[in-house]
Amino acid sequence: MTPEELEQIANTEREAQAKFTHEVKVCVAAACLSTGSQAVKDALDKEIAQRGWGDHCRTRGVGCMGLCSEGPLVTLNQGTMYKRVADANAAEVLDSLSSKQPVAHLLCATNVPFFARQKKIVLENSGEIDPERIEDYIAANGYQGLMKVLTDMTPLEVIEEVTKSGLRGRGGAGYPSGLKWSMVAKAVAKQKYVICNADEGDPGAFMDRSVLESDPHRVIEGMLVAAYAVGASEGFIYVRAEYPLAIKRLKTAIKQAERMGLLGSDICGTRFSFRIDLRLGAGAFVCGEETALIASVEGKRARRVRVRHIRRWKGCLVSRR
Repeated sequence: MTPEELEQIANTEREAQAKFTHEVKVCVAAACLSTGSQAVKDALDKEIAQRGWGDHCRTRGVGCMGLCSEGPLVTLNQGTMYKRVADANAAEVLDSLSSKQPVAHLLCATNVPFFARQKKIVLENSGEIDPERIEDYIAANGYQGLMKVLTDMTPLEVIEEVTKSGLRGRGGAGYPSGLKWSMVAKAVAKQKYVICNADEGDPGAFMDRSVLESDPHRVIEGMLVAAYAVGASEGFIYVRAEYPLAIKRLKTAIKQAERMGLLGSDICGTRFSFRIDLRLGAGAFVCGEETALIASVEGKRARRVRVRHIRRWKGCLVSRR
């Protein structure tokens, strides 16, 4: 994969998307799926086919739109959002595309503080792209950051950039990412690892699960950049077993990235190689602490241990999603 090839894939996908006058986005994240969003998408697809609209209208399954309590959620390409949509509403949703009059009893206001005060960064693609298609991610400028890092920057420059950005971990400690990366980069070890801790041990927590389900390639790209910066060649995503949808989409994303040469050996024609594997956790709050997490990744009991007991892991970067 070269920068030119990546740009060609992005342009091809954008051109394919531009052919459709109307696009109906249906949330297929866990919360909306649990209230029947897949049936809604199937009904919309059937209705489009029956009307013969396939050349200018399509549906797209997308990640979380944020207002989970009002699902299933559906958005139209002109910005209209519908809430609590049922499969029986498929015809009137499509009618509103041609009439340009929203379906009043389904309309969901988007000018409320819940939406207006948000500035999405990590979740900027959620609700916009299909999480099971790498082409969608690439069309949204995905893997451009990785390409820039591998072709234009040294590992030290990457760490300096992350340090200047002020980026911090999303766990309770808020540890500076640049400092953590620089420590691992300086460590002397034959083998270094990057571990993404997506276990989410806090009761009711949902932030890791949301990004894994809605934009898994963003997590993979972030791990690739971190691995290049610190000199790691292997990575693990630690995710709890009761997140089946996140696991399914991560597995799909890893296979897609490998197929395109964005994971594996000699990535993008460079000497950088990196592989990612999943490790499923049983759900342990203590795994928020990195030594307990590493023990669990190794298949041992998840408990906090002293650093001297895990010397061979000293070249390990643990990132809190």
